[in-house]
Amino acid sequence: MPAEPAQDEPSALVRQALEQHESSLIAYAAGILGGDIDRARDVVQDTFLRLYLSDPVKVRENLKAWLYTVCRNRALDCLRKDQRLELGNEDFLAAAPSEQRDPAQQADDNELHRRVWELLDRLSHNQREVIRLKFQHDCSYQEIADITGLSTGNVGFLMHVAIKKLRELLGKELACQSLP
Repeated sequence: MPAEPAQDEPSALVRQALEQHESSLIAYAAGILGGDIDRARDVVQDTFLRLYLSDPVKVRENLKAWLYTVCRNRALDCLRKDQRLELGNEDFLAAAPSEQRDPAQQADDNELHRRVWELLDRLSHNQREVIRLKFQHDCSYQEIADITGLSTGNVGFLMHVAIKKLRELLGKELACQSLP
């Protein structure tokens, strides 16, 4: 029979993961599930259950990528089960709070931020996903590759093309707005 500390290791790993990643996993799953927070919570709960049942030694080193991969796969399973694939409504995600600035400048920044996330819908599925993982969930290129199954080179290429396309789209919009 295993010693008591070994039995507690999965619980400790789950507690650590809950503290560090629960809210961002819910937001990530909700983005995949069309903004459905309740279903996202269910997916994340299932993710943590799978973490508890997994071998802590195999998971601990790459915990964040493991969690996002399982969460992503569970959310996509939910969509497949419903026979629909929609990539979500980002309206529920508020802009991250920043240091106090002039309210007018902050309003302009919030509007720009909102518009960039709306323009994200014009990108391909893979481009949207790598952008979300990088900028909403602070994943490294290697973590994004692990989560999506893409190579790190492909992640970098998708990121480069997506950012270039977003700059182009935003530049066109800003140019149109500045015309009299």
